[in-house]
Amino acid sequence: MSAAFNPKRSEELNLTAMLAKQWETDTKHLMTGQQGIDKMKEILTADGTMPFDERSVPPEWQDALLLRFWVGFKKNCANAAEAFKKMLEWRKENSINDIRDKILGGLKPEQFPRYEQLRRFYPLLKTGFDKNGCPINITLTGLIDPAKLVQTATTEEIRMYIVYEMEYKLVQLCKLTQETGIVYRALEVHDLKGLGMHHLATGPIALLRKIVSEVSSNYVELADKVLLLNVPYATVVRSVLKQVVPSRSQHKLAVMGGVEDYCHLLTEHADRDQYHECLFGGALPEGLEDSGEDDINKWSSVNVPARDKKVLKEEVPEGKTFLWSVCPASQDVGLELVFVPGAKGGKAVSLFESSERVASLQRGSHKAAEDGAVVITFDNTYSYINSKTVQYTFEVHDLREEGG
Repeated sequence: MSAAFNPKRSEELNLTAMLAKQWETDTKHLMTGQQGIDKMKEILTADGTMPFDERSVPPEWQDALLLRFWVGFKKNCANAAEAFKKMLEWRKENSINDIRDKILGGLKPEQFPRYEQLRRFYPLLKTGFDKNGCPINITLTGLIDPAKLVQTATTEEIRMYIVYEMEYKLVQLCKLTQETGIVYRALEVHDLKGLGMHHLATGPIALLRKIVSEVSSNYVELADKVLLLNVPYATVVRSVLKQVVPSRSQHKLAVMGGVEDYCHLLTEHADRDQYHECLFGGALPEGLEDSGEDDINKWSSVNVPARDKKVLKEEVPEGKTFLWSVCPASQDVGLELVFVPGAKGGKAVSLFESSERVASLQRGSHKAAEDGAVVITFDNTYSYINSKTVQYTFEVHDLREEGG
């Protein structure tokens, strides 16, 4: 860490002190932190949520986790307990504890699934610690490219990238709290340099907003302060903030202009070497300076007229594997893939079909048990005006000969 925890902050955020402190609740009554989490435990016991699964709520983390939710939900015990219950259900449904086990076992951020591909268009940096001992997390918000992001990875891959990052942050903070007795939170820095109207593209940003909203609702009170750097005109800022920062945390924001305005404030929070030099005009992190040519630019493309369909066909011999990737260029389109056997009487196999139109990268594979063909249908019959461009790549391989 760059410095010992500030004595005043250490006293304010000491877990024992926070539990003993009298807080004003959302109904203007006074209640100690201990009374607040005890009431939450009472509610969670009554509905069968307690006792907790120790993988989700380790006993040594329990009180601090409950307190984060209680404070985050304005000291409303019922709302905090309900949110905590939903968080536990979400963790179970999404196997988040398996991710936690990997992180506790030593998994580093650069080892997260598809990390190198996704960080190009959603750069998240973990650098050092501020003068309170809080970890510093930097998001190069101006370099986030929602359109390229949905071309690089599937919705689920983007979602898991954010989940891994948030779980890593939670584990780090909980371990620090366990070691020191201080309820640590992170110093969040968002560098908006490069922000433009392309960040408001309706399709990709709506998808990203949905993912961030879902994930952030399960990670509560992890930010100590949020610093916004290189802030351009206010209309763009307000739109982006509503999408990436939960409303309950917006009171923690500090909004600043260029480096000459924020340099002194950054160094008040932490020594300069605890940040990345790109915040002070230095080079970008390795791998972000030049994205190079995107693979998707080499893909084939097809134009689907309004009120029409386009059907493609790819022959796949027995024993071979068909690999496919499809991504709409800007707007959504219906998508269906079916394997049709070459022999008469063979049974068709559905490879992909969705009740909703797709607006981001989709990919998959199919090993043919017999000779046949994959029929790919792009459906734009629902659109009366707009034609759609879809980029795609299809490959047929004998994975046995290629070693897997």
